[in-house]
Amino acid sequence: KKKKNGNKTISLVLIKRGIEMRNQTRIGISSLIFNLDKALKICEDNKSINHIEIGIDNIFDCDILKKYKEKIKNLNLSVGIHLPMELNPCEGIDFIKQKWIEYIILLNNNLNFLDISYYNIPLRYVITNRLKKNKEKYLNNIVNFFEEISLKEKNLPITIENTYTKGGDISNVGSCVEDFTYILDCNDNISFCYDSGHDLICPSNYSLLRNKIKVVHLSDNNGMEDEHLGILNGKLRECDLQEILRLNPEFIVLEMKFEYIESSLQVLKKNYPK
Repeated sequence: KKKKNGNKTISLVLIKRGIEMRNQTRIGISSLIFNLDKALKICEDNKSINHIEIGIDNIFDCDILKKYKEKIKNLNLSVGIHLPMELNPCEGIDFIKQKWIEYIILLNNNLNFLDISYYNIPLRYVITNRLKKNKEKYLNNIVNFFEEISLKEKNLPITIENTYTKGGDISNVGSCVEDFTYILDCNDNISFCYDSGHDLICPSNYSLLRNKIKVVHLSDNNGMEDEHLGILNGKLRECDLQEILRLNPEFIVLEMKFEYIESSLQVLKKNYPK
């Protein structure tokens, strides 16, 4: 059975140094290892930001990230980890699947110097004609993938993210709400990450998952390309943004080019539910 969150009201107080929340919603930005210095400087300069989501590809990235441990602590930032785009929970070759599971567990062990709030995982790709013939097979691959992780590493905080697909020989699983309903009904310990930019390209009624939403990735685009624009710089309307904010996630991540962060924070201030 799905766990239902109680109704919570987000109250926003605008202060000179930023956005002060009266609940546990944290405002963050996204970064990769190579531009982490710049990202942390943005966090330092803007007290509205108290969360960072860091994309990691290689295990040795953990050693690089460890050098920033004190800086992250001093800025009072919570941390999420975005796992590699190449990681594929749909994988049907057991040897490769086991290596991905080993990778996730090893990565978590190597990041034990941080209190990781979640590991975010896109669902990724399948050959299109195979997916059309038997989608349930690949959804079950995903269910089994996360069940195996749970058996080996209990209480690992995982979110799965909606994506988009444009057809062709390869298609992404996770571009419609029905995929997530199936997976989350089978894996009750997993949460959902709603990506507004991906939803603009492949729209679906993700509000049906509101009780499972832990993270929101906020960005904008032209409805065709994942451009990672600032809020209201593309197809996203103000009424869409307000509906997203009413989802009341634990984390809102501005997943966009750094030059859009300040203006997007101002848009958030204006549109947050009173």
